[in-house]
Amino acid sequence: MKKLLKSNGAGMLLLMVLVVGFFGALNPTFLRPVNLIQYINNGVVLAFLTFGLAATVISGNFDYSIGSMTGFGTVILALMLRNGVPLSLSLLLGFLILMLFGVLNGFIVGYLRVPGMLGTLGTSSLIYGIALVLTQGQAIGANSDIYKFFGKSDLGTLPFGIPLLAVVFVLSVILFDHTQTGRNWYFVGTSSEVARYTGIDPRRTVMYAHMYSAAMCFCGALVLGSRMASGRADIAEGYVLQAVTAAVFGGISIKGGHGRISGALLGVLIFTLLTSGFTMINLSQYYKQVSTGVLLVLILILRNYRSFLPDAFIGVRRKRTEG
Repeated sequence: MKKLLKSNGAGMLLLMVLVVGFFGALNPTFLRPVNLIQYINNGVVLAFLTFGLAATVISGNFDYSIGSMTGFGTVILALMLRNGVPLSLSLLLGFLILMLFGVLNGFIVGYLRVPGMLGTLGTSSLIYGIALVLTQGQAIGANSDIYKFFGKSDLGTLPFGIPLLAVVFVLSVILFDHTQTGRNWYFVGTSSEVARYTGIDPRRTVMYAHMYSAAMCFCGALVLGSRMASGRADIAEGYVLQAVTAAVFGGISIKGGHGRISGALLGVLIFTLLTSGFTMINLSQYYKQVSTGVLLVLILILRNYRSFLPDAFIGVRRKRTEG
């Protein structure tokens, strides 16, 4: 029973159903399948960035540079395509460059032991600055019909981003839950000292988490840059706070060591449905921010309350039984 009470997935699913039901009651067009598919498609980029953030947070750190890396990814892809570099080579080089940024983050945070928030705040500024130098602060057009496929084309009835997200999600679930690398993220996030005594290298573990985050930023850059048919340094800056919100919605513990990638996806879906619903009812941007903030605070309070009560109740019950 205690384990069931602490389950986060059921509560998130219930919340998502309530959100869909609420906006569907206000406007039945919200429930049209074509609209729901579009809402999900709108959250694809956010999902990739939230997955990356989740890995670093679960391992006990943070990656503030996800917005800058994604923006840089769109810039480097647009620059190479505009200068005639083949798409396949552009994708490979873009991926490798972002992975180098992930290695840089992992080295600073894992090996130099700089706090994750501060270390990636510094690299975020560095990456953003390089992107500004490359673009002179301007948007770089990417006139490639094949490139536009990733963000503007459909596979059957679904936008390409949704099947791509589904594949990445399945692979991420395997990585998080069924590989030693993923399990090490949880061990290190819970206690790096204990993990070290069990033979786990916390430095390498943190490095792998930041490399995974960089890979997710590349996926986000691929879809976002393709949608916009351009690259811009600040194109993804607004996603950082959204990813944090979605991760918390999905039960990722900021303290590290807890959370599931499935929860992160649910958090993204809830956040996306909320923002889409607010837009549908023409809610002011200011009230959107207030409403999202209130819901976030309530979720945090309820989660802490739920995690505390069963332990306290069981403790009192044991004392009474022993007495």
